[in-house]
Amino acid sequence: MSEDIAQLLYDGAIAVTEGRKTDAQGLLLQVIEMDERNEHAWLWLSGAMDDPADQQIALENVLAINPNNQAAHDGLAWLAQQQAPATPLVPIESLSQGQAISPEQFTGPWIPPEALGEDDVIELTCWKCSAALYNVAQFCWQCHAPVHCCNNCKFLPDPRCKELQDLSNALAQAAVNRCSWWRPS
Repeated sequence: MSEDIAQLLYDGAIAVTEGRKTDAQGLLLQVIEMDERNEHAWLWLSGAMDDPADQQIALENVLAINPNNQAAHDGLAWLAQQQAPATPLVPIESLSQGQAISPEQFTGPWIPPEALGEDDVIELTCWKCSAALYNVAQFCWQCHAPVHCCNNCKFLPDPRCKELQDLSNALAQAAVNRCSWWRPS
């Protein structure tokens, strides 16, 4: 671990323990941007988040790195006891008119679009804070939400692609994923 990452991780952990969650999130997300497999950064980030969905995503990332992390297992067990059934993080809205639509309107087999090319750079708006960004960014520069996730995809209202990608859980839709069908909304 580099000195820069270690210092950011230390400062982020101190910010969490002092209750400065916004500062902690910024510091820990910097660590994750430099080393996305940093188990400790994800664990501390779970403590910096207020939203249980964000906490769960961070803890699941810890377990993806180290399935034996007992603190992450304990945290997920605690969250499971606290949470009501999952609800969508973003209201389902029509892509063109902005009117609410029903998932039942999507019928028939899913026909996936062609994958975006590596050189395709598209401007979009962050699903969480409405900041302007580009599809090549990993996280929003303003709120640090993942850019490449279902909540930032124009196919968010359509459940068919999520079922095929095993992304039917609202928490998974808010997390970073590498769905080849993703298109900026």
